[in-house]
Amino acid sequence: MKRFENKNVIVTGAAAGVGQQIALQYATEGAFVVLVDLRKPEETMELIKNANGKSDFVICDISDENQIKAMAVAVGEKCNGKVDVLVNNAGFNGKANLIKDMNLSDWNYTLSVNLTGTMLVSREIIPFLINNKSGAIVNVASNVGKRGLPYRSDYVCSKWALLGLTQTLALELVDEKIRVNAVCPGPIDGDRVEELVKMHAEVEGQSVEQMHKAWEDVPMKRFIDPQEVTNVILFLSSNDSSAMTGQALNITGGMLMN
Repeated sequence: MKRFENKNVIVTGAAAGVGQQIALQYATEGAFVVLVDLRKPEETMELIKNANGKSDFVICDISDENQIKAMAVAVGEKCNGKVDVLVNNAGFNGKANLIKDMNLSDWNYTLSVNLTGTMLVSREIIPFLINNKSGAIVNVASNVGKRGLPYRSDYVCSKWALLGLTQTLALELVDEKIRVNAVCPGPIDGDRVEELVKMHAEVEGQSVEQMHKAWEDVPMKRFIDPQEVTNVILFLSSNDSSAMTGQALNITGGMLMN
């Protein structure tokens, strides 16, 4: 029997990138996956269909509380009121600015997605996890949730706070048999990291090639493959990690070892 056979899984930010890979892997391992994103995740749904998996979708902007509430109603209907796994993957990179130049609206928007949005999605989906009498939440944080990074204060602070939210939820939900953990990836190979490299190169006055080399300067000398992040997320939401809650696992190629 597959690990997630007959399980209902919610993945936010599932239209592309690592979110797409996460959703596809759950479906491949037997889950019914509800894809949540700003736009219809047509490519992800097609990949899941081709893998003989099952999925549905809900369009939702997680910076908007009313949309999140409507999304939760739709999820409840699609999953018959029971959810086994929630993966809070949706996030926003923010812009590259020093704190002395930070625009408050930019700061607020990044936190509204990465922190408040994750809290609100969790708040609305938790009743379905409780109905299921067990479950798991996995939050996609970042290596910069454990260290500082110049030019990215809004993003960094949102990810530090997300780890606090993870531990708090873990304590609040332990008696409901719901485990809550996080992953802290390094730069994940793909279009998103290439955009970040270009953004940092511009503000730090370096070439894209120099910045690319600097970002890859970790013990393993490479970016993280999306599948490597996916593997850890599925582990944290499976029975293989049944004694783990409140943890934040590094997936950084050796960049972080704490």
